[in-house]
Amino acid sequence: MTLTRTAKLKRTAAACLALLGWTTLVLGYVRFTGAMGDQGLSLAEATIRFFSFFTIQTNILVALVLTAFAIKTGPEEWLVHPFVRSAVATYIVMVGFIYVTVLRPIEPLQDVLSFTNVVMHYVMPVVYLLFWLTCVRKAGLRWYDPLLWVIYPLFYLGFVLVRGKMSGFYPYPFVDAKTLGYAGVAANTAGLLIVCAAIGMCLVMTGWWLARRQPA
Repeated sequence: MTLTRTAKLKRTAAACLALLGWTTLVLGYVRFTGAMGDQGLSLAEATIRFFSFFTIQTNILVALVLTAFAIKTGPEEWLVHPFVRSAVATYIVMVGFIYVTVLRPIEPLQDVLSFTNVVMHYVMPVVYLLFWLTCVRKAGLRWYDPLLWVIYPLFYLGFVLVRGKMSGFYPYPFVDAKTLGYAGVAANTAGLLIVCAAIGMCLVMTGWWLARRQPA
């Protein structure tokens, strides 16, 4: 198989996965806003709450990177740097890990088995990690990159706390300041950032190993 044909297959696969990602996000939005509307929330408030989930934000990043890979190549490619694509890999793996270890045991069975839930928490973490392993350049990753990658989750948690203080809505139980208090949320936040950095470091070390076998 020629290099050109391999590249085309990778781009086609990325396009299919991007389409799956965008479709799932749209379906999830419709489902969520519909359910919130049944509870009396306005569309604006339901929309803000939907995009307040780290899972949603990260799946959007995954869909963007896959879309970029599918439609652009070479020097014109956007979202091309391994720093960006590896950061997104860290976040989506974190999404799957936190869901399986913390959230799945407390969710209703119908939510656990829903199509959007399965795609966002299981399928996308796995397929994007495979995409990262097989399609993303690894040269240029630095040992301190995982420390930079925790900045986004840190700002996200800050946003959630400010938004939660104003609206009373916290997207995840482990950041619910009303129930846990700010000390409890701070402890959970520290744990989440450690998990994020640990996943990132595993990816960096894997990237270093793979970079020796890939063109720069």
